[in-house]
Amino acid sequence: MTEHGFSDVAVDSAHAFRAIMQAMARPGRVTDLAVRLDAPAPLLASTAAVALTLCDFQTPVWLTPALRSDRVMHYLRFHAGAPVTPEIESAQFVFATAEEVLPAPELLLQGTHEYPDRSATLILQVTGFAADGVRLSGPGIRGSEGFGVAGLDARFWTAMAANHACFPVGIDVIFTAPGQVAALPRSTEIRIPEAV
Repeated sequence: MTEHGFSDVAVDSAHAFRAIMQAMARPGRVTDLAVRLDAPAPLLASTAAVALTLCDFQTPVWLTPALRSDRVMHYLRFHAGAPVTPEIESAQFVFATAEEVLPAPELLLQGTHEYPDRSATLILQVTGFAADGVRLSGPGIRGSEGFGVAGLDARFWTAMAANHACFPVGIDVIFTAPGQVAALPRSTEIRIPEAV
């Protein structure tokens, strides 16, 4: 099967954008993101949908080794127009998988207090979500909520807690799983149970 972008660009990109915005507005809430496209393995369709929705010729992307294939790089360049950079510190979007050693958040663009929007977003491809794991609180969350992501351990959550402590600078995270998306904005506070 030929790899292609959105079947209906206007409809599919609007659907994907709405799902991403809902995920960002309600941290830790898993949102369905079913789209009609074919992405080159190992890129999930949901990860590709996020890329085609958020990335363009002005947003350099960086890929971890598992995703840095010629087919994936060509797909992102062709369908999103996004330049793939070898320098993580210049990327506005960083694509990674939970199975890899993840780059330290402090290596990514952090933004500044004057321009906090000049920061990177980590798009983290995962196998699935769970209701338990860490406790999230902050904007968009009533009280606190449990949130878990397959394949991530306490080191990741400790790094994200430190990322939150730097707010309003820091990175945002969008998790993609088969047919689903969730988000962890830097404004979200993370409490890590001892068992994680």
